[in-house]
Amino acid sequence: MAPATTSILTALSVCSQALAAAVEVSLAATTVSPVNSVANASYFVSEIQQLTDSVLRTLGSHQSLFNFGDANLSLPAVGTCKVYPGDAAWPSTSQWSVFNQALGGALIKTVPLAATCYPAWSEYYNQTACEEISDDWTVSYLHAADPASIMWPLFEGRSCLPTDIATSSNCTIGGYSSYAVNVSTVAQIQLAVNFARNQRLRLTVKNTGHDFNGKSTGAGALGIWTHNLKDIEVYDDYRLGDYRGPAVKLGAGVQAFEVYEKAHELGYTAVGGEGKTVGVAGGYVLGGGHSPMSSVYGLAADQVLALEVVLANGRFVTVTEQSNSDLFWALRGGGGGTYGIVTSLIARLHPKTPVTVSTFSFATSTNVTADTFWAGVDAYMKRFPANADAGTYAYFWIIKLGEESYEFLMNPYFAVNHTVAEFNALMAPWFAELDCLGIPYSPNTTYYDNFYEAWDAGFPLETVGSVTMMTGSRLIPRENFVNATLFHQTAAAFRSTVSAGYSLLAFNLKAELPAGYPASAANPAFRTTLMHAITSTSWYRNATNTEIKATMDTFTYDVLGEWRKTCPDSGAYMSEADIQEPDFQQAFYGDFYTRLYALKQRWDPAGLFYAPTAVGSEDWEVRSLDGLPDQNGRLCRV
Repeated sequence: MAPATTSILTALSVCSQALAAAVEVSLAATTVSPVNSVANASYFVSEIQQLTDSVLRTLGSHQSLFNFGDANLSLPAVGTCKVYPGDAAWPSTSQWSVFNQALGGALIKTVPLAATCYPAWSEYYNQTACEEISDDWTVSYLHAADPASIMWPLFEGRSCLPTDIATSSNCTIGGYSSYAVNVSTVAQIQLAVNFARNQRLRLTVKNTGHDFNGKSTGAGALGIWTHNLKDIEVYDDYRLGDYRGPAVKLGAGVQAFEVYEKAHELGYTAVGGEGKTVGVAGGYVLGGGHSPMSSVYGLAADQVLALEVVLANGRFVTVTEQSNSDLFWALRGGGGGTYGIVTSLIARLHPKTPVTVSTFSFATSTNVTADTFWAGVDAYMKRFPANADAGTYAYFWIIKLGEESYEFLMNPYFAVNHTVAEFNALMAPWFAELDCLGIPYSPNTTYYDNFYEAWDAGFPLETVGSVTMMTGSRLIPRENFVNATLFHQTAAAFRSTVSAGYSLLAFNLKAELPAGYPASAANPAFRTTLMHAITSTSWYRNATNTEIKATMDTFTYDVLGEWRKTCPDSGAYMSEADIQEPDFQQAFYGDFYTRLYALKQRWDPAGLFYAPTAVGSEDWEVRSLDGLPDQNGRLCRV
């Protein structure tokens, strides 16, 4: 595959030799001691390169570009927009060049992945490369390894797609960031934060781009790409506050498969996502993070013991429960792209854990009517409390095959700390009901003596890249499965959804805060949930923007509206939710929102960090170019 990005070092005007020399001195002067007593763990090599006031003074007349923020910042006036390409205030070529020099050549000018398919991008046009991009478009590794691309390009604005799925003959940068910094040091993040704030630029942060709503993209933005912060350090006996035990320090770019491999190698189990390429220390943990281990150990956010963070004022700080309790609380579950940029975090590790994995299915047939099929599904959902309380995690689908024709797919059942015999005993009551109903099923069940091999075998690589669908979700609380009236209402809502042609993808889990763990800002709805339910809608490839928006609205207010009625006081998981979620403050943050918003004003008073549905995002609007809820347009204060 041909490179989709290029350094602008040679494309921009080169600064004077004097400036280059000054920057060389600056970079050398940023080296600090690796000892960090606040976190009781050494800084990574990437973290000992820091920006300081003394370094800024070496930049002479260019210092104002990179000064730290002061205490008098506030939100801009209503109607004020972030500086946009083409504006008079957009940084000059020489300023971008100065910035790139200060970064050590780490600035990347965005070239969309699919630019290889378009002759107008003559420098990159290559039919062979285009075919490779098209073939890999739905593979998450492709988008994670690019500084601007996201997993769901619908929310960038579909501005440059492979020609086999494109509805336009044009390829533009669209809602992707205009530039990105390929981060390898904390100093580079600090420089980028200060440059964006001082130049009034929109700022985005991308790790992998997994968020369902494209939070890591934005038209005209300067992007900070943390994907290559891949350091991992394991501590067998980590001590901080009241914690004593094994822990792992993760760079912001470490993905689930990487930390799982490392933990397995050393005889531990880490808590991370079920998706292989999810960036664990990025928006996943910051948004809460459900996991195949959640029914045993809680959310990923609950595991965090310390974080290294670049704040909106450009300062680099260590955040722990002891050193900064409010920010420690907010960062763990209060949303990504909100309070600061995490460069690394330290999280608990757990003992080697056995898992039994099982897959099976059942469907309507000549002998199994639709009513019988749904009776089998209801029998399963009634077991949600017992199954989650046993520490298990299940990932299943219910899909419509045709008129009154359905299929249930368990893919997989992930029985943590269960032998095959114990799994069979747990399933026995449900399987007995399926037998009584005359529903055939054939479990394929395997025992693994460790989490890593079970996870690797049980969860396939995620499929991404669609521009003809959107998803929405709901956290369904325990009460809905133990209260008979609520259960019937909930079961009827799911049957209605699937019968109308919307597939149901769901997880049976619990995510209670473990005893003795510090409280976090994770959505309170997680603490009572037994089901994370997801569905989606779609449209034809050639649908107009007006038709797409109408489909979205029907989905948001009618389809998902029926789900909300079953549990109006619950919420949804922000990273896998409907971007149009009504009252997102309550849905994604619950009763914590008032406190979180106050902390936003304290730590980011000028609103440097913006992401759709993030805390404080209601203070801004994206003036979308296509009328859809995407990031392809100016970001302006409301």
